[in-house]
Amino acid sequence: MSTGAPVTPSKPKTSGLAIASLILGIVGGCSLGVLSIVGLILGIVAAKKIKAGGGAVGGRGMAIAGIIISIVTLIIGLVLAAAVLGGVLVGLTGLTGAKDMGTQLMCENNLRQLCGATVSYANDRKGEFPPAATWPEVLKESGHISDAGILTCPGKENAGRTYAMNAKLGGMHIEQVHNQSQTVLFFECSPGAPPSGGPSDLPPEPTHTGGWTIGFCDGHTELVPLNRRDQLIWDPKAE
Repeated sequence: MSTGAPVTPSKPKTSGLAIASLILGIVGGCSLGVLSIVGLILGIVAAKKIKAGGGAVGGRGMAIAGIIISIVTLIIGLVLAAAVLGGVLVGLTGLTGAKDMGTQLMCENNLRQLCGATVSYANDRKGEFPPAATWPEVLKESGHISDAGILTCPGKENAGRTYAMNAKLGGMHIEQVHNQSQTVLFFECSPGAPPSGGPSDLPPEPTHTGGWTIGFCDGHTELVPLNRRDQLIWDPKAE
């Protein structure tokens, strides 16, 4: 008969995969769900190996916990990722809108300067507007334009002249324009277009969001949308 001490069964070793699954599941939310996916996979693998081991390896409860926590943090991570992505998209949209707004304001300022220079030229010549076909050269030679940069919309850098004069006003007298606040003096045109023209010479699509930038005989500028384009006065003599 044996007189030795009774043998105590050794405790099964806890599965390393189960431990890793639990840890990755817990921290998975901080990684926007990336580590949660790994934790979920490790938890499933660990649970299968523990079951197949017949008690040789422990940690089944830990593996199940890792699976559950990984699923929860994965959902949280996806929600956070969607929020971050949405914030980035909103930010980019805001930057694009701000940039377009800045370009639009600079474009309006250019046209405002052109209108002022043209009216000043006319006032120096008893109210007569410059020739419509050669106004850029005439205004520069007369000293009314010193910065050729105002001939180009900031949104079309290096495109050359992007503004045209209303051809109907060439050589006319300011006094002949009765509704100066609605009569077009300058307007946006496509690069390379003739220096003067009419409504058919407006670009098919506006450079700026919301409409075409138009300068009027009274010196003010507006962003004119499509539904107001036909309300503009191009030929003062027809009024």
